[in-house]
Amino acid sequence: MKKLRAFYFSGTGNTRFVTKYLINKLACDYDVRDYDIAKENRNLLSDISEADLILIAFPIYASAPPIPMRNFIHAYQKEWKNKTVAIAETQYFFSGDGAASIGRTLEKFGADVAYAEQFNMPNNLADSPIFKVHNEDELEKTLNSAIRKMDEFSQKIIESRRFRRGFNPVSHAVGYYCQRKWWRKGESEKRNLLKIDENLCIGCGKCVKNCPVGNISLAEGKAKGLGKCVFCYRCVNLCPKSAITLFGKKTLTAYRGVPEDRL
Repeated sequence: MKKLRAFYFSGTGNTRFVTKYLINKLACDYDVRDYDIAKENRNLLSDISEADLILIAFPIYASAPPIPMRNFIHAYQKEWKNKTVAIAETQYFFSGDGAASIGRTLEKFGADVAYAEQFNMPNNLADSPIFKVHNEDELEKTLNSAIRKMDEFSQKIIESRRFRRGFNPVSHAVGYYCQRKWWRKGESEKRNLLKIDENLCIGCGKCVKNCPVGNISLAEGKAKGLGKCVFCYRCVNLCPKSAITLFGKKTLTAYRGVPEDRL
C-alpha cells in the first residue's frame, strides 16, 4: 500500500483538524501517518523518505507561512527531491498565494507539488475588535464550507488530478504585495510583541506548557515572553485569565477550536 506522511503545524487546532480530516479521507488508498512538527523531537528523515505522497499543512499569517514550518522545510531540504507533495493551507479570510508560498520553496528543493489548496477556517484572533471569534454552533457555516472543500480536494488526490491553488502570477502578486511583503519586513521585531498582564496572570503555567516554540517561561510566579513568538495565538486563547495579548489590547472571546466530534 502506498504511504502518505502528513507534517503539520497548528496554533489553535484549525490546521490539525484539516490534516486529520484529509488523511482520514485518504486512508482507504494510503497507509497514513501524521506528525505535529512542533512536538516531534526526533529526526524525521526516514518518515519523509518512505513516503509516496507527503502532505504539508500550515496556517498563514498575512500570507506568510509560520516560522516553524519554514524552518522544517529548510531543515530537510535534501529530502524533498523527487517527492510528490500536497499542500493544505489554512487562513481566516484570504491569502492570495498562501499555499504556493511554501510550494515554491519545495519546488526549489526538487519536490513535485502536485496538489495545493487553501481552506478558510474559523477566526482565532481573540484580541481583535475587528474580527469576531465564533465557537460551537456559530462555527457551522465555516466548517461545513471547509469540509466540502476538503472532500473535493481529497478526491482530486485519490484520482491523481493535479490541482494547485495560488500558483498563478495574480495570486502571487496579491499575496506578496498586499500582505507578505509588509509582514515579513518587520517580522523579527513582531516576535517581541507578546504582552502578559502581570496583574491578571496567576502563574498557572498553561501558556508555558503549551507554547509550541518555548517562548514563555515562569519567573517569580508570573509568565514572561522570551521574544521568539511565532504568532500562533495558542497562549492567547488558552489563558484562563485572559492575561495574554499579541496584536490587540485585550482578549475579547477565546477561540475554543474545532470540536473533536467533527472528525
